[in-house]
Amino acid sequence: MNGIFCRELAALLATRHIVSVVYVRYHYQGGEPEIIEHKQHGFNEYEISIPRKTGLFSFLYHQYQVKKLLNDCLKRCLHVDVVHVQVGWKAIWDAAFLLKRENIPLVITEHNTDWLPRDRKYPFWKRLLTAWAMRRASAVTAVSANLAEAVSKATGRKILEIPNPVDSAFTSAAIANQKHEGLVFLHVSNFNLRQKQTDKIIRVFSQYVKENPNARLQLNVPEDACKQFKMAHPDYAWENIECLPPVADKMLLLQRMQNADFLLSYSLYETFGLVIAEALCLGVPAIYTPCKGADIHIDDKMGICCDADSEETLLEAFRKSGEFSEDRNYIASSARKQFNGEAVLHAYELLYDTLIK
Repeated sequence: MNGIFCRELAALLATRHIVSVVYVRYHYQGGEPEIIEHKQHGFNEYEISIPRKTGLFSFLYHQYQVKKLLNDCLKRCLHVDVVHVQVGWKAIWDAAFLLKRENIPLVITEHNTDWLPRDRKYPFWKRLLTAWAMRRASAVTAVSANLAEAVSKATGRKILEIPNPVDSAFTSAAIANQKHEGLVFLHVSNFNLRQKQTDKIIRVFSQYVKENPNARLQLNVPEDACKQFKMAHPDYAWENIECLPPVADKMLLLQRMQNADFLLSYSLYETFGLVIAEALCLGVPAIYTPCKGADIHIDDKMGICCDADSEETLLEAFRKSGEFSEDRNYIASSARKQFNGEAVLHAYELLYDTLIK
């Protein structure tokens, strides 16, 4: 398995089965490839850690190391019924190549249209390998209807749509009652991918503060990045902006979301859309952009839509937020119906049982 989605799925499956998870991680620190064994989340987790290499032989090096470590993981697990991979052309090609010989069913979950073989931004040979791996898979699933349709067109095979699960800590958390003055906006994103979008948010929010001086913006960005923003733009409304270091602790993220009035998801694209889904499950409305990826169903009672390319529409969304009469119970109940862990688990159990038989 590869990525947080499969880790969440494994945590769900572990409530009924004994589950072992192989988590592939790439890092930049150098060192030797290794397998790190964890016993947490209710299942055994094997983390394959591979340093990234550059240069002429990087691809061959990567393939050799991944296949070697995957083989080692298969031996440690003793018995493997199904391998489930989150899309990434390297991971799925490695898995498909190895499992063809091992005769183990392979399930691929597509979560981001950027990875599709039809995407022209990747070289032809990468798209070819991805297409080959997806056709080799025993089953392919997608986290939304629009992705299922896109993958079906790209690969020529039937795609099973199964919504992504939201962590049970979020779906079961109580809805918080805000007791602060002024609106609080929380922006959570992968900063490395969305620096320009974050800069837009700060710039537009600084304009909004002139009209609503009690508003506050919380940014989950690295400390160094926040310092760079402040140095480059000292005229922004930093007295109303709080930089919160990104966290891996889900409970701390839950607390931040509960304390916010709005989640800001100002993205050009999303993968699973988990952050939006988690906020909605807490009853927190979203200021969001329509983007490719997981098509989370948000009506006008659950959030405010704005154009990712227009700062004026973002400013208008900030203005509308002051008049937004959200019903947090309605938002949470609507979101929890979409991202029901039991329904997701049941769908995958049926799929796995079919493949094993």
